Formats: sequence, C-alpha cells, structure tokens
Amino acid sequence: MKRKPWAIIVLALLHIIAPLGSFIFNAVRAGRTFEAQWYFWTKVLPPAFMLIYVCLPILAGIFIYLCKRWSYWAYLGCLAIIFVTNVMAFMANMTLLNFVYLIVVLLVDLLAVAYFVVPAVRQVYFDPRMRWWEAAPRFVFKNAVTVNGAEGEISNISKGGLFINTGLNLFEDQSVNLEWSFEGQTYKALGTVVFKSKANTGYGIQFKELDSAGAIKNLCNTLKSRGQMVPERLPGPEDSFGVWLKKVLTSREGLFPKK
Repeated sequence: MKRKPWAIIVLALLHIIAPLGSFIFNAVRAGRTFEAQWYFWTKVLPPAFMLIYVCLPILAGIFIYLCKRWSYWAYLGCLAIIFVTNVMAFMANMTLLNFVYLIVVLLVDLLAVAYFVVPAVRQVYFDPRMRWWEAAPRFVFKNAVTVNGAEGEISNISKGGLFINTGLNLFEDQSVNLEWSFEGQTYKALGTVVFKSKANTGYGIQFKELDSAGAIKNLCNTLKSRGQMVPERLPGPEDSFGVWLKKVLTSREGLFPKK
C-alpha cells in the first residue's frame, strides 16, 4: 500500500529537527561554542524554554505525521504556544536585528499554519477516506460469489471488504448478503455498497457483519503469501522521494495531497 504524501513527511521532519537548527543558529549568532550553547540552554535559561522550544516542535512534527483529526488540533495548539512565546521573548529584548528575526520566525509560523488550513491538506486529517495509505492491503481474488442470491464474481478482497462484478443493479449504501466458497471453506458476510463503477456492474463492498472474520483474515494472509497483492497498492518508483522532489521543483506538483 502506498505511503503518506511526501509533503507531509518532509514537513513533519522539518519540525522535528527544528530545535537542532535553532540550537546551531543561536550558537553562531551569540558566538558561542556548541558546548557553551548547550550549557546556556540547560543551565541559564528557564526550564520552560526546553519545553517550548525543544519539545513542542518535536511534538508538532509527530502530530503532523499522525494525520488524525485530534493531531491536527494538537499541532495548531503547539504552534500557537510557540508563536506567542516568540513574540513575548523578542519584545522583552527588542532591537532592530531582533525585530528582523521576529518577523522571519513569525512568517515561517504563519506559512506552516497556512499550509495546513488549505482544504486539500486539512481534509487528510478530517476525512479517513483521504488517508488511502491506511487502507487494508487488497489482494487479487477471482472467485465466484452470490450477492443477494444472484451470481457475481469477486475481483479483489481485503480484510475490510471486496470488489465484485454482478448483473444486479445495486446502489450506494445498500446492504448486501455475500456468500462464496474457496478451497473447501464457505464464507458469509453482510456488507454495504460504498462504491459503484461508472459501468454500473462493479461495486465496492465494505464488510458490515462477518460470520467468518477470522477465516477472511486467514484468506487474506494466504493470498499475501502467494504474492497476490493488487499491484497498484504497492509503492512504485513513481512514489519515491526523488520523483516527488523533481515534480515539486519542476512543475510545483505534489505540494498538496490528491484523492
């Protein structure tokens, strides 16, 4: 199955390593050795400094990477605390140079927030259907099936559902009874139609109730051991970091997640 969008991975990593960049920048700006700068951070500055400027950016990066509704708000909370603290810290010792640093820092914070309020990015955190990398692996499985008593054929299957072809005219959100046999075992399930192909013959079914959940899990494990994962669910060369970076630099594609 494919990975998270590279843009989100890169931004998460940048947040995580931000304290290191801040440490090096402040050491150079103050003319201190790294050892002296570490002593200044840990022994001279208040303990709250380490929490706000070291721990919070790392937590923010982790929250970005998790791609959950709660982590979205937790990330914005971290940035809000850092934003306010930066303003208060620079205002306490305001010089022209510090004012320039403050503007740069605030612009970076605002750009980060602006990126995550873009609808295409925000939807990743609020709509589980956008997190396609979390979907259970699908396996090629050509097998006969009965759908509400009518004949059909399974194209692929996962632990959470399957895709079938049938002459029945089904509609989305319709409940269907499924039954099929494979290698001497009978499988029964109640499912819900969640996708309908344009040809109106193919349907994505999500399992709702399973009489044989353990058996279906074992079936998927068997198909996995036989190398029958649906090819397009596997990361390919086009999903590599290098290809993504090239697209960003040449055509500005890949900055925002796509469905």
